[in-house]
Amino acid sequence: MQPGNYDPRPPEDRDLARASDADRTSRTGRRSRGRSENNTTDGGIMRRLSGRSDLDRAKAMRYEPYSYESNSTQLRWVIIFLAAWSVVAIWLAWLDFSTVSVLSDLQDQGFTSVPPSTLSPQSMTDFAAREGLNCIDTADVFLATYECNRLFDAQNIYESAKGQSSLAFVILMALLLVNMFAFGSFTHRASRNLLTLKSSEQGFTPEKAVMWFFIPIINLIKPWQVFRELFKGSDPGVTTSDDLAWKVKGKVSNLVHFWAGIFILVFIYNPISIGRVWHSVRLTFTDSVVAHQRLVIADLLLALLGIAALLVVIELHKRQETRHVKVGKITVTPPQPVDPLEEALKEGIRRKELDNRNFRRSGHDRKER
Repeated sequence: MQPGNYDPRPPEDRDLARASDADRTSRTGRRSRGRSENNTTDGGIMRRLSGRSDLDRAKAMRYEPYSYESNSTQLRWVIIFLAAWSVVAIWLAWLDFSTVSVLSDLQDQGFTSVPPSTLSPQSMTDFAAREGLNCIDTADVFLATYECNRLFDAQNIYESAKGQSSLAFVILMALLLVNMFAFGSFTHRASRNLLTLKSSEQGFTPEKAVMWFFIPIINLIKPWQVFRELFKGSDPGVTTSDDLAWKVKGKVSNLVHFWAGIFILVFIYNPISIGRVWHSVRLTFTDSVVAHQRLVIADLLLALLGIAALLVVIELHKRQETRHVKVGKITVTPPQPVDPLEEALKEGIRRKELDNRNFRRSGHDRKER
């Protein structure tokens, strides 16, 4: 097996690459990387509309030569979505703080338990029982007494406050999904750019640089290591004459460490963990007030995480753009993955030669004895 003939891509990716090569050779002039083509391998209009055909083509061409690709467009979207994330997180903190004020007012009015967040006959019956009131007559109809009406008023105020908080949290989760794609796209391209910035032998491939964000527990460390590598490899102050100098001389901004620290805090202390872990048991009115106060802190940490991530991507983009100007436009070829079959054959041959050598040595020793 000749290493030069080994194609690490799956069969369908090889077909896509061959089709692209054939189309490229049939045209004159330079072909733009972002240019779309009406190719039968695209698999229909739905694959093109969903972006699946572009993704498949990118996978097929990921070992082809390429040049520096600016992250300007990705950076713009990341800034928009991270800014929206931070604004919604601050809004959520304000709503949770308002809920704390509502609970404090209800406590001052003499209520000894938290009203139900949803209105139902059973929940209101239980609420009245906790307050020591009987608001149900013999026909199971709620009484319109002053004290019973106070219960409904309290429930309505509390439900309104909780409803707004729930809406803000849903919007925040939707923005989280959008930010995952935008931030991942930025990270992937920034990682690909390292080779074009004359920073070779990086420890994380572009695919793995994104993958580590989605593996629980490991994502507490690996993303920090990924961005340390990106910052060091993009440092414009490192010489371009030595492709490995960045490993020793590359500098990492303190923003990366700050962002990673906030990320760990948010992973441990967030609105979900507060409700399910830290303050899952709320026996008294005071317990609920304290839990909502902690929610305010968790919301502000989420906003701080968005701001820190925003500063990190801006700084990284500036570094890569500055180093690109210093390096100039060059074309690089990404290293292909090692063929596992070829490596297994080499390892088998090495072991066989070692066993034969040991066997001959042991036979020679027996003859001497």
